[in-house]
Amino acid sequence: MTITNNTGGGQPVSMENLKSTKKLCEKYNKMLLLDACRFAENAWFVSQREEDYKGVEIRDITKEAFRLADGCTISLKKDGFGNIGGILAFNDDQLAEASRNLLILP
Repeated sequence: MTITNNTGGGQPVSMENLKSTKKLCEKYNKMLLLDACRFAENAWFVSQREEDYKGVEIRDITKEAFRLADGCTISLKKDGFGNIGGILAFNDDQLAEASRNLLILP
């Protein structure tokens, strides 16, 4: 799931949509992976637009969103983090290790 989706006009993903998607993934035994390039922006929008999250710190919204996910990708080229590279993260140690073994550059 892409959070703050450019294809959708830069609109955020609500926390309710994230929670509903997680339940659906669990029902069908599928992983929920986030394209989290703009996770902080998404959390800011959530704090501005969702009543239950008004006044909630951006970091706390972000933590809740990532707790729902089984993993994520983040391009470091977005929002000025860097000119190359990215992050692939999983909350499953075996899957993370298997992924590391496929790296071109360790």
